[in-house]
Amino acid sequence: MSFEFPALLWLEAKHLRAELNFWLWTAGTDLDEARDVAERAYLAYLVVIVGAAVAACWLWILGLVVGAAQASSPEEAALLADLGRLIAGAALALPATAAAAWTVRAAWRAPWIPSPPDVVWLTQQPISIVSWSAIELAKRIVVRATVFTCTGYLVAAFALASAGNAPTLHSCLLYGSALGLAYSAAYAIAWVVGIARLSLGRARRSVLAIAVLIGATTLVCVAAALFPTYQSVALNLLRGNLVPLLGAGTFFLATVLSAIVAARMLSPVALSREAATDASLYAVRRMAVYNPKAYRALTKSHREARRSPRIRMPRAQGSLAVLARSSISLIRHFEAIPALIAAGALIAPLGAALLSGTLAQASTTAAILGGETGARILGAASWILLAINSSDAPRTLARVFIADMRNRFFREHLPVSTQVLFVWDVLPGFIVATLSSVVVGCCMGALGVSADKTIDFVLCAIALDVSFACIGALDVADLMPRRVRLTCESATAILAVVVAAASALMPNAVPLAFWIGTVATATLAVTQLR
Repeated sequence: MSFEFPALLWLEAKHLRAELNFWLWTAGTDLDEARDVAERAYLAYLVVIVGAAVAACWLWILGLVVGAAQASSPEEAALLADLGRLIAGAALALPATAAAAWTVRAAWRAPWIPSPPDVVWLTQQPISIVSWSAIELAKRIVVRATVFTCTGYLVAAFALASAGNAPTLHSCLLYGSALGLAYSAAYAIAWVVGIARLSLGRARRSVLAIAVLIGATTLVCVAAALFPTYQSVALNLLRGNLVPLLGAGTFFLATVLSAIVAARMLSPVALSREAATDASLYAVRRMAVYNPKAYRALTKSHREARRSPRIRMPRAQGSLAVLARSSISLIRHFEAIPALIAAGALIAPLGAALLSGTLAQASTTAAILGGETGARILGAASWILLAINSSDAPRTLARVFIADMRNRFFREHLPVSTQVLFVWDVLPGFIVATLSSVVVGCCMGALGVSADKTIDFVLCAIALDVSFACIGALDVADLMPRRVRLTCESATAILAVVVAAASALMPNAVPLAFWIGTVATATLAVTQLR
């Protein structure tokens, strides 16, 4: 044991020096190259400038917080006093929420991710996993305790100033220390859960995840129910009472000892395997500073590569294989689902209302907007602008079809025609949009709209959904030889004009007018894709 901690501290000092050297490199200097007087003076200059900037920022933020608690009237003073007590109590209740979030995350991820050089070095040294875990936990707890202690100091300063008292160093530091200890204890609890996850093995991790999720939900509910107690504890801390601080310190020590004891169940092999040590990610981890988006993408792809498939679709043949592929694509690219729901629940229902002349009937009764003709023109123009600004909706519906058509190698090996490929590729997204339109229609029926009007409204919305899918297919017309390309925006405007004109000529058969526009759009799409 006498050898373990000095060796681990030496390793952490090497890590800290490397991190400091990297940030100094971004400032134009380097610890390894600062050998002459000028370079060392520049290092001292950086230390002074950074320290002065941190102190100035802290004093500035503290002044803003105290100044925000100053009141100009008795009513405002009473309101600020109540707000200060509320914030002070809520800040002490938030560690329970943080513990719930951190434990749920620990049930799915390793407590810490060692780098490959650390694993190689530590496996060659007589160092126990308990000491390694204690050093890693202490390093993270110190950071969180510092951050949340400073945050608690600001909260205490606001609460004391809003109550008409001068913020003293003793009271603010007492409250901030209690808050820092509470958050540190919350993180230690999550550390225990993470170690338990690694020790249980893959077969029993789902049970742990469910139990942790239930416990986290219960913890949040209990914290919400005990909110008045947190307010009274906050008032005691602000008055200089040491009992809550002693209680937070005792709980913190208990959780840290539990984390150290739990580390005895962990083996270095399990930690190295489950922590996903990857030399490629270690080599590019500096990219997180200057290109965080690319680093997050690399981390995400590496994490997804380690996951085993949870659901397997049955094998399909012929055209059903195209449908299965489009369904899988919709599930994997779930970021497109909100656009499909918006197309079916917002754009199509608004088109059914504005193009059918509903606004025209209301304006005729109220004698506004230039009567029926003016209202129809205004409604059609408004929907055209909305649909053009949301032109990604048709392309989202036909996203898989557009991708298949632009992949020449993939398209040439499909034993289906272009029209059949379009139908099966568009069907999953179309089902999502249609279900959204039907839900909107059901909501209208629940609000008291008659059944006939609701059915007509749903039929009009579904007709627009079909038209959107056909319009999205026109985006690949540039791949067809000797075809005049019609953009999605132009096709949407033409569709709106045709539907509005047909609805004005057939006021008693509005759904038929919408489907006439849909048939015209589908005919145009089939002609372009032939």
